[in-house]
Amino acid sequence: MDYYELIKRQKTKKEALIVDGTSYTYGKLVMMAESLAGRWSAENRNLCKSDKKRPIVHIIKEKDIVTQLVSFLACYVNGEIPLIVPYDNKSFENGQFLDNMEVPENVCMAVSTSGTTGMPKIYFRTYESWAEYFPIQNEIFMINENSRLFMQGSLAFTGNLNLYMAQFYAGATVIAENTFSPKKWAETIKRQKADAIYLIPSKLLLLPKVIKEEIPEVRMIVSGSQSMGKKEAEELKCSFPNTHILLYYAASELNYVTYVTDENMTEERNLIGTPFPEVEVFLQDGEIYVNTKYHVEGIHCPYSLSDSAYQDKDGNFYFTGRKDDILLIRGRKVSALKIENALEQLPQIKEAAVTEKKNKEESFLVAYIVLQEEADYQEQKIYNTLRQSLAHYEMPRRLYPVKKLPHNESGKLDKQKLT
Repeated sequence: MDYYELIKRQKTKKEALIVDGTSYTYGKLVMMAESLAGRWSAENRNLCKSDKKRPIVHIIKEKDIVTQLVSFLACYVNGEIPLIVPYDNKSFENGQFLDNMEVPENVCMAVSTSGTTGMPKIYFRTYESWAEYFPIQNEIFMINENSRLFMQGSLAFTGNLNLYMAQFYAGATVIAENTFSPKKWAETIKRQKADAIYLIPSKLLLLPKVIKEEIPEVRMIVSGSQSMGKKEAEELKCSFPNTHILLYYAASELNYVTYVTDENMTEERNLIGTPFPEVEVFLQDGEIYVNTKYHVEGIHCPYSLSDSAYQDKDGNFYFTGRKDDILLIRGRKVSALKIENALEQLPQIKEAAVTEKKNKEESFLVAYIVLQEEADYQEQKIYNTLRQSLAHYEMPRRLYPVKKLPHNESGKLDKQKLT
């Protein structure tokens, strides 16, 4: 079984996808995939070098969502393993790093993640590692055959690709936009009668700024990859009064790990909730370990995500950052995430990134901050407020206002570009 077969078994005339206003039925997607696969075969064109005795990993480096999806499905028609990568990532220019990579048996796709090094890491997945969990996640995300889920962004982000396939598994409809335009997203959500939304928090929280009238039809909002708390949930409910909100914590190597809903969100924006069904999560020396059968090939559980957290008496997990985000300042361990959350709680700051700087004598903290529009930047006022929630050794020595912060394909901060 693969994702082409999944789509092929759905109702031919059912609307599967709407991108930038253009509609595609399940039958149309199948026809487009088969046509593209035929052209590839006729041209004998492979996008990565491979020994004929080994499975071909086909690198898909496209910008348009429809082209990404159709290419992904066409790979299955030709018996290839699809790998959708970021359009602008130069690491995949020639695909030579795949030449000597061993491809496990019975896998149906490859995914990439930049990890903490900036260099791509390639993982392989079986069909079952996602599809067997679709019934569980769809129930939690309130997805069924009548769902109309709005999304935006590249399928190179595994969070997007997973939810596309989960929608198609249910025989539902995905509504998508290629361009970054919150105003257009809001218009599309209303015009196409979307009843669910999936966006990372930094994109999601742009919608209330452009929505003038409530959209009561939206009943579910799913988000992840970034932090969000009660304050942001309440802001979203002003625009979507009938919605449920769910924030998940997940990993490309695994699947969904924990989640929290708006009813249980607090002012603590690093709350990531409790484990998904059939997933065991525990801490060892403050580090998150996960036991699950839904994971990529080649790893063993319990698996460490190299992320840090703590747990309260009710079993809720609180994310405190990746190991790389735990910095040693003046002999003390400091959480960059804690400082970033403290900064982002200030009304004049939209987003923050905290990093470590070094000189010949010591290490110290600096913060890059994106100000809210028309915010009155008063550095001393920010420091005075921070001192109420941070210890002296957690205080950034320098604040650098910037127009925007760099993010990777999944929406996570790319701090390497700040150093």
